[in-house]
Amino acid sequence: MDLTIVRHSISSDNGRGLISGAGSDVDLSEAGIELAQEAQRAFDWNQFDQVFSSPMRRAKQTAELLLGDQASAINFDQRLTEMNFGDWDGTAEDAIFEQYPEIFNQMGMFNEKYSDYAPNSESYDELVNRVTGFLDELKQKYPTASILLICHGMTTRALFAALLHVSPAQFGKIDNVTLNQIHLDETNHFEPRIDLYNQKLN
Repeated sequence: MDLTIVRHSISSDNGRGLISGAGSDVDLSEAGIELAQEAQRAFDWNQFDQVFSSPMRRAKQTAELLLGDQASAINFDQRLTEMNFGDWDGTAEDAIFEQYPEIFNQMGMFNEKYSDYAPNSESYDELVNRVTGFLDELKQKYPTASILLICHGMTTRALFAALLHVSPAQFGKIDNVTLNQIHLDETNHFEPRIDLYNQKLN
């Protein structure tokens, strides 16, 4: 199985320094629409056997722009939604860092302790468990397929983490509409091999 994972294009929250998770169902910005249109022309998005997307608006709009007249083939799955940051969703990241610097790692990402501080938030373990169920289903139904997933930054890290049995906090930044590819060897217990990480299209 070959997985190509793409983070949604630029949303109205991106670049504003806000924590934007499952509680912020925002649209793409004008710049995000333009970036997705450029990406659509730069890559063959119709080569995949199956396409799945988060149902959140920023991911859904990205998927529809990338797939064009093949958008009807997109399967929307709730398990691909962004991480739920609870009461911190929509707040300024700088303000959280100033108050709780101990929950950030060296890459500026939340570490595993963040959910102890953010009320009503989803932990890394909960996020990884969510996407693990999705991945197990893919392995069962499409063991040899080429599959495109359009989702979110933290969700992408969680997908990699679930396959490599590490924490999502170990993965660095993922830019909008970059290629992240991982091969799973169906002849060897779906042994993972990372082929691309945060690869720009041009």
